[in-house]
Amino acid sequence: MYKIMFVDDDPLILRRLHQILDWQSMDFAVLPDACDGISALALLKSAVPDIIICDINMPNMDGLELAAILKEHYPDVQCILLTVNDSFGCVQQALNIGVTHYLLKPIEPESLRELIQKILSRLDSSREKENYISSLYSKALLNERMIRDKFLNWLVSGRQTLDEQQLKEKFEFYQIPLCGEEFQIIAVHIESLDFPVSMEKNMDDLLQTAIKSIEDTLSDYPNCVVFTDSFYQCNILMGYEKNSGSPGPGTPLICRLLRDNLLFDLNLSAAVFYSCRYKGLSNIYRCYYETKFLSRYNQTVLDKGIISFAEYMKNAFDMEMDLDSIRSATFRLLRSDDLRGLDAHVRDTLEPPFARHSFDTFNMLRIDFVMTGLMFLRENKLALQDIFDRHYTPLSEVMELNEPEGCAVFLEHYFHRILEHIRGSKVSPSRRITEKCMELIEQNLSSPELSVKWLSSQLYMNENYLSRMFRREMNLPLVKFMMQKKMEAAKKYLDDGYTNLQEVARLTGFADPLYFSKCFKKEYGVAPSKYIGV
Repeated sequence: MYKIMFVDDDPLILRRLHQILDWQSMDFAVLPDACDGISALALLKSAVPDIIICDINMPNMDGLELAAILKEHYPDVQCILLTVNDSFGCVQQALNIGVTHYLLKPIEPESLRELIQKILSRLDSSREKENYISSLYSKALLNERMIRDKFLNWLVSGRQTLDEQQLKEKFEFYQIPLCGEEFQIIAVHIESLDFPVSMEKNMDDLLQTAIKSIEDTLSDYPNCVVFTDSFYQCNILMGYEKNSGSPGPGTPLICRLLRDNLLFDLNLSAAVFYSCRYKGLSNIYRCYYETKFLSRYNQTVLDKGIISFAEYMKNAFDMEMDLDSIRSATFRLLRSDDLRGLDAHVRDTLEPPFARHSFDTFNMLRIDFVMTGLMFLRENKLALQDIFDRHYTPLSEVMELNEPEGCAVFLEHYFHRILEHIRGSKVSPSRRITEKCMELIEQNLSSPELSVKWLSSQLYMNENYLSRMFRREMNLPLVKFMMQKKMEAAKKYLDDGYTNLQEVARLTGFADPLYFSKCFKKEYGVAPSKYIGV
């Protein structure tokens, strides 16, 4: 429905305008009248009409002045000027303002009808164009979201082998406003989305509504992006800058807000699960896999509502089991190319929890086997698509298998294909591990935790064995290699103009600036304070 307003200082003219045509049948809503230009502008603050019929001669502000203001501030409003003067000067003034519609008093109904129809034709055409452009924009936004979601699903699947710089370029290309040193994923599982496949359309609609609520909730947290996955789960990828605080206080608060808003605004119950934080874009897939450990939600978890991966791990196993030991054994068998031992290890690990009805443990273990395979691929600088079909999703496939035998057969094939491909490589396993070790050192030079013990925990290896292997490959002790890299980084900071030695020490992982100075002098023969002045 269109809106029309009448502006005239003569009450009789205003009454005539109301009665001259059947405005309702012409699909018009008549707005309150105004007696001059000033009162008309005041009314426009409440409602803007599509057409204004206005007398030229009025006190305070005449029709020409009003028309000029409308053209500047309300350019879409069509103005019809009423006049008793048909002189060239009056018409010229109107044309100069940009008004092409005017009628002579007394107003003839047919003349007004024809002019209104002419204006409506133009307005209809303009609205169709606006609606078309709006629909194109909506489709573009939808396509942009779909493309972005596809990229993020590819990223969290672990298929990629891109380095940090390449991933940053991808984020810029897909216009994903996310940055930071550490990353985390919050997964929102909405109970109402547990529908049969026949309800897929309803699921999509409900999911989009939930996403809108989640994005509104996160409006104060700009360093994040929301995406959905094939499990009909809403995922929030969060970025954290260096020294942004501990992971504890902030994330639970965000999770509480998400859960409360979904419940109070949409009456949707949800379980919220969040991963640990991992350093670097290349480790985002690990965040995602951690959220999938809780994909088979039990009632205890649903009642709790919000749970972290770290908290879940403390209480997940209802039998004696150490996930790190299982993962270390899997890595050892993969690195030694022992497929038979690997198959036995998978079966021996999956069967006991299933037999004891520990389904949460069984679910976690089968997912962890898939993730360990992905971590092994990254260690070998390989991607899933280098070995499998480009659409292959081991996580989705293994989660459809609900018995140990089916999972064991699937994982045997999964690991066999990986090892078969790696056998063709000329690079030795020890060399690949050494390269991964050097990569971890480069990425974590600023971390006070960087040590042989920390590296061995990241690689799921015995630290003595790692040290021996590194020395054999590099002809240099691992501890000395780490110190050299720290000193090289420190020297570069000083060369780049850094003068605060405490800051340089912190950036290279030293908690004690004095110890940093001692190490620097030992490496370069001069104290860092004197090196600055050279």
